[in-house]
Amino acid sequence: MVGSLPVTAAPPTRRAVLVAGALAAGGLLPLAGCTSTAPSPDPQPPAADADPDAAVRADAVRRELTLLAAYDAALRAHPPQAALLRRLRAEHAEHLVALGAAPSPSPTPSSSRRSARAAVGRLPAAEQAAASAHARAALGASRSLASLLAALAAAETSHVEALA
Repeated sequence: MVGSLPVTAAPPTRRAVLVAGALAAGGLLPLAGCTSTAPSPDPQPPAADADPDAAVRADAVRRELTLLAAYDAALRAHPPQAALLRRLRAEHAEHLVALGAAPSPSPTPSSSRRSARAAVGRLPAAEQAAASAHARAALGASRSLASLLAALAAAETSHVEALA
């Protein structure tokens, strides 16, 4: 109350509400919060389609390709356990497909028994290294990729046991 007369505020008119909404939608109201820094001359919009797991997935693909190459080298040497190596190699090809990459074709065998023993002897260490790397990478990946990497790490660990 001012003096003896009551003061009541009139509700906003429909026009006032619409104008305020248009100003807010048009971005004119946020101008009150401007800063003194000038916008960058060439702002880069964020990549909407960028896959946050792309680098992690690419590293996993490289590990699987390295394992395929190691199996290919072992198989070229005609080892006595060629059937087991072909089965494990096929699993690595499946891993690549799961990661969204294409596997390479199987190798053509050729080489000596001594090189076969050496090539096969390197496989458990390569499998263990890949299993550890997949497990570490899973810690920083999205849930779906982390799940896949954990499964790959488990598979590589089982390959170590199969090769023992």
